[in-house]
Amino acid sequence: MYFRRFIIIIFFVITTSYISFAQFISLNEYKGEYGAGVGTTTYFGQIGGATKTYRTNFNLYFRKILTQKLSVRINYEYLPLGANDSLSKNIAVKQRGFNFYRPFHELSFLLEYFFENQNPLQVKYNKITPYAGIGMGYILNVPKDYNNFKTYKFDYEKIQDQYLPIFTVPINVGVKYISKNNLHLFSEITYRFTSSDKIDNFGDGEIIDTKNGTFKSTKNTNDRIISVKMGVFKTILNKY
Repeated sequence: MYFRRFIIIIFFVITTSYISFAQFISLNEYKGEYGAGVGTTTYFGQIGGATKTYRTNFNLYFRKILTQKLSVRINYEYLPLGANDSLSKNIAVKQRGFNFYRPFHELSFLLEYFFENQNPLQVKYNKITPYAGIGMGYILNVPKDYNNFKTYKFDYEKIQDQYLPIFTVPINVGVKYISKNNLHLFSEITYRFTSSDKIDNFGDGEIIDTKNGTFKSTKNTNDRIISVKMGVFKTILNKY
């Protein structure tokens, strides 16, 4: 229930901010940015214990400038997630022996606040600009859904697990560097709350029977995802 309320609040903030600032005139020369980054990602859930498995991910984005301080952004991110109990230092987790791999694709919308003015057309502007953002997104698991512990009586059960809608609330913190040419740098970290406790196909309280025994997942919060990236971007400018 709290997740749905959180989504409604985020949607209201992004919508009202865009309506309020879309007609802002002072930045009409500096239209926006588009860029790409690469980094690493992992998740927080039931499998692997405290030992995390990191995989390479990447993103593509477009940022629309609203004011000197505010932007809206549409972001695509590839999130290949996996974990392996055999890598854990916890004996009980290691003996369980579960592992999974699921590549996710996320599409998200974020409202971002810049702590310094972000107009490179000004005579004096900040080359290094830190920022933070929050938004909402959707992740889809295609094409692969692998684990070594779960079986299904019917095909539709597996399809339902794989394509179950999972919503995210991404929170990012980053910094961008404006160079002398039109190819600039950025670095950021994104932490995602999700609407699912089955990113790893092992939901809270679920009981799994295997040849190694019967295992029940512990009850905790929904799964979470984190990614860290560095990349490049170009500005979209209209010079008069």
